[in-house]
Amino acid sequence: MLYTLFILAVGIVIGWNIPQPPWAKDLQDRVLYSVKAMIDKLGR
Repeated sequence: MLYTLFILAVGIVIGWNIPQPPWAKDLQDRVLYSVKAMIDKLGR
């Protein structure tokens, strides 16, 4: 399980720096918004 999370994290770091098509950028923005909203809820 930890190995899978590590590979996923490495893939995210590599993929984050490659030029993205518009649909991938939109998906990334949605994921970031969701994570930030979740963190804000936990912080309150």
